[in-house]
Amino acid sequence: MFWDPLFDKASELSGSPPDQLKLIFSLLISYPLGSLYVRLPPSKPYIAHLFSVIVSTFVVVFLLELRTGMLHLLFSIIGTYIISATVDGRKMPWIAFIFVMGHLLFNHLNRYFTAIPATAIEITGSQMVLAMKLTTFAWNIYDGKQNEEHLDASQLQTRLTKLPDPLAFLGYCLFFPSILPGPSFDYASYDALVHHTIYQVPPPGSSPEQVKATKKRLPYGRKRVAYLHLSVGLIFLGVYATYGSRGAYSRILGTEWYEWSLLQRLGFVQLAGFLARTKYYAVWSLSEGACILTGIGFNGYDPKTGRTLWNRVRNINIISIETAPSFKVLFDSWNCRTNVWLRDVVYKRLTKKGKKPGTKQSMATFVTSAFWHGVDPGYYLAFVLAGVLTSLGRQLRRFVRPYFLPPASASINTPPTIAKRAYDLVGQIVVQVTLNYTACAFILLGFKDCIRAWSRMWWYTHVAIILTMAFFHFGGRRSLRKGLEKRGKISAERFSTIGQGRRSPLPSVRVSPPSPISKPRSPPPQPEDEKDPKDLRWVKHALDNPPDQDSGEAMGNGFNSPDGGWVDGIVEGSETPNVEKVNPMNSR
Repeated sequence: MFWDPLFDKASELSGSPPDQLKLIFSLLISYPLGSLYVRLPPSKPYIAHLFSVIVSTFVVVFLLELRTGMLHLLFSIIGTYIISATVDGRKMPWIAFIFVMGHLLFNHLNRYFTAIPATAIEITGSQMVLAMKLTTFAWNIYDGKQNEEHLDASQLQTRLTKLPDPLAFLGYCLFFPSILPGPSFDYASYDALVHHTIYQVPPPGSSPEQVKATKKRLPYGRKRVAYLHLSVGLIFLGVYATYGSRGAYSRILGTEWYEWSLLQRLGFVQLAGFLARTKYYAVWSLSEGACILTGIGFNGYDPKTGRTLWNRVRNINIISIETAPSFKVLFDSWNCRTNVWLRDVVYKRLTKKGKKPGTKQSMATFVTSAFWHGVDPGYYLAFVLAGVLTSLGRQLRRFVRPYFLPPASASINTPPTIAKRAYDLVGQIVVQVTLNYTACAFILLGFKDCIRAWSRMWWYTHVAIILTMAFFHFGGRRSLRKGLEKRGKISAERFSTIGQGRRSPLPSVRVSPPSPISKPRSPPPQPEDEKDPKDLRWVKHALDNPPDQDSGEAMGNGFNSPDGGWVDGIVEGSETPNVEKVNPMNSR
């Protein structure tokens, strides 16, 4: 196209491939287009549908020149719509799931065997986002035909009692700010956006007059939060463009690795991990900001402060990731929309009503997550290792963390002790060090490259895992438990089900619009307080994940953990060696 020389020149100056520059350009133009989109008349929703279809077609077909890729997207879209419209019963969403994921897997295999580099912009990235939308849509249609008493709160809010018309469905699938990097969301949210009903959530403590006014205007804070995400995205984009190649994991495989001291090697691994994440921080922040400008990010009001929430489609919490004291917090904050999708489409759907989920559900969710990412060996090496780390994290939280907590008689407002602060600091360091080791496989992808890189890192995370599991298995877990019981930190009843093959109940999550919450003790401030130009607290508020955000908790709660529970079985072995013989009904 006629603009290719411009991107080629920019590529020479920046050192970035032209297709990646085109991707960034497509995200940046979504901002002025988002400001225009939010002003489209809700009385004529077909204009909004056509707007997204035209913009996305321009980006995919003409800007990125993925013409065959666009045909793949349309194939999945049309196929899912036909299945949803013609197939009835419980099998319908599963047929749609197999169709969509099978098509995605086909393209993943094609990319792998044709040796297309992971850095190249091709259609599987967009198809991954679309797969989440399509499979979620099929279940929403299915839920719309079920009795309400058979559905949970989130399913009731996203169910569709009738099939949307083809143009509306196409507008949802090709929603322009998220056509490439995501995030995904359900059709009910898109429909509420197009008709502007998404904004009709009154602030807490509103008078009847304020409720009426709410329905006639956009909530406050949309632009500044959107442009905050734009700024964050551009900052991380600049960091990655400047230092990404210098801190690439691939340098571990070079000869220069042996010229560094041991401390330099360890430090480089941490730097490489952070720089690798900046690429995702940049793209996801830019995409989220554009989505907020369209209005899809509005998620009601914070019940404690009365401030507007714009986190409905949040995909990442950078602060929580970089300061995570545990792998649970880390995975709760990374790729949140994918976690929500895995929970809603696989994990919960495989769990029979009235039953608790177990190994089968966990493994099915893990396999889905793995194939959704691709077929490269590095994904599976990273996911399995992450699952083991998560399981060990649960053991540490259960048996080690209570030693650093204040006594049970202490007031709830008692500040953390120095020991607890030290424990949290050590936890943050351990999480980052092991995360950056694990992420190496996720970036390098090739089996030989992953193994060679880990060997040059002295297998330090694998060694730590083996030593920790050995400690728990050979009496450490039992000693820690007895010590806690003596200290009065925990009761014997708490451990009555540990090691019995039981699972915690399904995690609940609030899906926008926010679920009803208990009334705060004191009236929250009115949203007008946000307009104070000297009040910069909104910046932290906009980047945090408030408690009622629709965040996924896949890996953190263990239902996307690839170990399937076998790690818990190993570390519990010395304490309950014959548990399956005692109660074979607990075997899964």
